[in-house]
Amino acid sequence: MKIMHIALLSALGSFLLPGCHTPEKTASKPATPAERVVSQADFERLKALSGDWYLVSGVRLEVVLEPNLEEPFLSYSVSSGGHSVVEKLFAGKPNEMTSVYYLDSGRLMMDHYCSLGNQPRMIAVADPGDEIAFRLIGVSNMKDENELHISSHALEFNGPDELTAVWGATQEGVSGGGSRYTVRRLNTP
Repeated sequence: MKIMHIALLSALGSFLLPGCHTPEKTASKPATPAERVVSQADFERLKALSGDWYLVSGVRLEVVLEPNLEEPFLSYSVSSGGHSVVEKLFAGKPNEMTSVYYLDSGRLMMDHYCSLGNQPRMIAVADPGDEIAFRLIGVSNMKDENELHISSHALEFNGPDELTAVWGATQEGVSGGGSRYTVRRLNTP
């Protein structure tokens, strides 16, 4: 009788436990060894951005922004025991946005928490070069897929202390009107 109870509980557990976790790990298959190398190198580049960055030039949704070397515009910090990089855009302002970069199954991922109230998720295109480009894999918290949302992202490395962040935007299924910010780190940590 005791053996039957153990067998029954074991069988029941194998049916119930899978419902307790989310099977989705990434938007696609695990990274190849070559993709893992590029993703890890790109993640290390993101970690090296730690600190405050100041706006040298920028355009947000077709509106030109004034340079500002007095207040941080972007900030980066390494978090979660080195497993994530937190980016804050419009740092300290009411429209501040947060992005979190991390590795998942050997691929570099990014979740963006937008001031529009939605959350685009992106995956890096593994390509060794002077930029890290991300492509959209999904957006949560949108009432309608035609709403304005961030649809691509790239970080262009112009040197150890200068960076250009490019954000693509889509509305009504049409890309355009994104944002481009060139920032400089004044005091390297």
